[in-house]
Amino acid sequence: MNNPAETYESYMVPALFAPWAAKLIQSARIQSNDRILDVGCGTGIVARLIASNVNFHGTITGIDLSSNMLAVARAMSDQSKQNIHWYEGRVESMPYINGSFDLIVCQEALQFFEDRKLALAEIRRVLSSAGRFVFSAWQGLNRHPFYKKLHDVIQKRFGMSGVETIFELGDSNVVRSMVTAAGFRDIEVQPVSMTARFPDPQGFIAGEIDVDTACIPSMQHLSADERQKFTADIRDEMAADLREVTEDHYVVMPFHANIFCAKAT
Repeated sequence: MNNPAETYESYMVPALFAPWAAKLIQSARIQSNDRILDVGCGTGIVARLIASNVNFHGTITGIDLSSNMLAVARAMSDQSKQNIHWYEGRVESMPYINGSFDLIVCQEALQFFEDRKLALAEIRRVLSSAGRFVFSAWQGLNRHPFYKKLHDVIQKRFGMSGVETIFELGDSNVVRSMVTAAGFRDIEVQPVSMTARFPDPQGFIAGEIDVDTACIPSMQHLSADERQKFTADIRDEMAADLREVTEDHYVVMPFHANIFCAKAT
């Protein structure tokens, strides 16, 4: 696919991000009239699941820096006739007045913001005085051995790897300190583990490269041809590791994350 965000939506969302989005939404305890903002929304699975709830009558907005991600988000919500507002921009400088939202959600995106301190300050600013901020962050690479090996292979071959960034906020105490410094209080941390099953093991590495290209800023310069070469260069070296996590024609791996719930005041 020319747009890596399409691979993200078709391959990773059903197997991984949709189940985790449902868990995040459950932790958010959404009220029917909440004004909700999904920051770093990607292809919008969190916002779309909220909008699909017939008991929800509030407003939903998604913001993301990637035009590719938002193109897929718009197409999916239009297809479902969901009334979601999509905005392309930086979370560090959002175009909303103070107190615009009752709930801000964020699924696995805080680690990708260029200036996390500023992003958290902006999130705090646009929340109402009684607002809540609910977000998830993967636990560290040490909890995800397949991705640790993938990171090491890419690092060795190319001198840099964006995989490490995905798991960079694995220390819940560090994240708690960041959120506290931004002015939030009553921060609750819920460790959660779920097992994902990905179809097509032979396409898994290519899918991962497409997904990383879609969501990791440092990899978004890669063209389709460069992604193909990138994939070919690491597939053989990861073959044994891939076999270890393959069961009945599925890649089966546990994932571990922390879900944070914080109050504005």
